[in-house]
Amino acid sequence: MKTKHFALLTGALALMAAMPAMAETQTVVTKEVTSDGIGGSTTTTTRYYYNNTDANNNGILDSQEFPRFVYNSWDLDGDGFVEDSEWNMNTGLWYPAGYTDYKTYTYWDKDGNGRLDADEFGTVVTTTKLYDTWDADHDSKIDEDEYTDARFRVYDTNDDGALNMQEWRAIR
Repeated sequence: MKTKHFALLTGALALMAAMPAMAETQTVVTKEVTSDGIGGSTTTTTRYYYNNTDANNNGILDSQEFPRFVYNSWDLDGDGFVEDSEWNMNTGLWYPAGYTDYKTYTYWDKDGNGRLDADEFGTVVTTTKLYDTWDADHDSKIDEDEYTDARFRVYDTNDDGALNMQEWRAIR
C-alpha cells in the first residue's frame, strides 16, 4: 500500500510540479489487441516537455537547459530576476539538507544590484553542482523519473516520504 500511495503522490506531484516549469504534456495511448481481434490492453503514457527549458524538445533536461529551468522556477514573481526573498525561500528546498555551499545571496550578486540575473544564477547552479543532485544516475540528463523524484524531494520538506497538506499547498 505504501508503494502504491507513494506512486500516486509522485504522479500527482509530477503533474502539478511540471506546471510552474512551463510544461505541457503529450499523452501517448497504445492499444494491444490479441490475434483474434478480441481483448487486449491499453497503455497511456504521459510525457512532459519543458517549454523554454527543454530547448531541443527531447523530453529531458540536460546540463545546459537545467540552469534556465531552475531560474524560471525560483523567479516566483516572473520579473526576470531572482531577488533575495526568492533566494531565501528556495535554497533550503532545492539543496540537500545540511548543504550550505550555495553561500549567501549577495555572494553571487556580482554586479551588486540586489538581484540575480540569468548569468549570475547560472554560475550558482553550475558551481554548486545542483544538477548532479537531480541527475540521480549521473548519465548527464534528467529524465521524467529523476525530475519527479527530485521535485517530490523539494516539496517533502519533512522527509517522511509523503506530502502533508502544508507541503501540498506549497507546490507552485
